[in-house]
Amino acid sequence: MRWFIASFLLFVSVLGVAAETGDKKEKTWWEKRDVRSDIYYPHKVHYEVMEEEGDSCLLCHAFQKNDEHDETKRKPLNVIANEPLMGICHDCHVDEKRGPWRCDICHDDPKKIWPADHNSGYIQNHAADSKQGTAICETCHLDRKFCTNCHFRRDTLGTGYHPLNYINRHGLESRMMPENCSKCHNSFYCQDCHNQ
Repeated sequence: MRWFIASFLLFVSVLGVAAETGDKKEKTWWEKRDVRSDIYYPHKVHYEVMEEEGDSCLLCHAFQKNDEHDETKRKPLNVIANEPLMGICHDCHVDEKRGPWRCDICHDDPKKIWPADHNSGYIQNHAADSKQGTAICETCHLDRKFCTNCHFRRDTLGTGYHPLNYINRHGLESRMMPENCSKCHNSFYCQDCHNQ
């Protein structure tokens, strides 16, 4: 029985190390590129998805044909040349349909890329900024779900955009300024209640 337990534990340990090594190998491969060590980029996963979609590597890599044989001179020529990367990555990483869109999937410390005013209390105090317009927010928060995941919740008080009991007077305001409503709501949102 001891032999069986020892064998099982050895097997589980080896399996765990193998799984961990596989992930580290992928991460190490990218970090050796000396391009952006702050971003985790599983090249194999991206290559497989792009191959399946029929996409070319040139969507991300702006390779230049060169006859340089000295690696130190050649390396900078074959780097991703489309900085800023946000312009490339966010083409696909805009919603869950094309690719995961959470910052911490690729960025080891998303706080490094956040604006300086996004400190620990910003979530509770962002109303004034958002009322000035969402254009600046949308440079990073590409999907409206980022807002609606909190603002459309009905299980907590204080996360809504509208004051309490707003539903009783929303009819007048929606007729006067429908464009304000359509910033967050579509016609289906209204129909959920009004067609009952």
